Amino acid sequence: AGIYTENLDAAVAAGHSTGEVIEGSGGLLTVGQFKILTDGSLNTRTAYCIENYPGTRERGLLTVPTEQLVPLLRTAWGAGIHPAVHAIGDEANRLALDAFELVGCHGRIEHAQLVRDEDFPRFAALGVAASVQPEHAMDDRDIAERYWAGRTDRSFAFRSLIDAGAQLLLGSDAPVSPLDPWVTISAAVTRSRGGRKPWHPEQTITVGEALVASTHSGIDVGQVADLIAVDRDPYTATGDELRTMPVALTLLAGRPTHQAL
Repeated sequence: AGIYTENLDAAVAAGHSTGEVIEGSGGLLTVGQFKILTDGSLNTRTAYCIENYPGTRERGLLTVPTEQLVPLLRTAWGAGIHPAVHAIGDEANRLALDAFELVGCHGRIEHAQLVRDEDFPRFAALGVAASVQPEHAMDDRDIAERYWAGRTDRSFAFRSLIDAGAQLLLGSDAPVSPLDPWVTISAAVTRSRGGRKPWHPEQTITVGEALVASTHSGIDVGQVADLIAVDRDPYTATGDELRTMPVALTLLAGRPTHQAL
């Protein structure tokens, strides 16, 4: 369960913190991150960028300037609530990283769709994870070439983030993109969909890297047994096979919730 700006003070006053098990959930729900949106989106040309959008004098929309973001992060972090900052444009990402540095806290940046070359190493240096949605790259590749022309080599730049030492977290942003994690993994590994030529294939990541970025913890004593069994080897599967990966068994906390064996 996430916490937004309008709920932050109440969450702090109630003593909530990230990872806290929510009463009555049977141990299945925990308090999440503090989510704060600092810019808009690519499609609406409201992602906050360093350069103007083509044919305009507009760089996008900064919804939470640094002087507001810093005290919000400080309040959340001081209460044990981890920040998750929505930043899509390269200027929004720079300013978000600046705020993390000023506060001295860890957390994550959600989306990180356009990042300056000099900012890639800052994710690892500051302990800020990059929470990205590869299927968005497949949805937005054409509009990115239009609105971010000449900059798409550093757009949805998953390889650049990993090579710079950043912790990559893969997600879907459902319902914007399909919830199925195999769709996400396929997009990250192939940068292609529907038979199209891969878009910036230099930014692909390996199946192993995608699986690490899609999972939490491991198969160890004491870990929650949220596990699946699949019908095909993801390491040898094609992009289309990854996208339609059949799941034979799902365990939730060790309890079977789906079986197709």
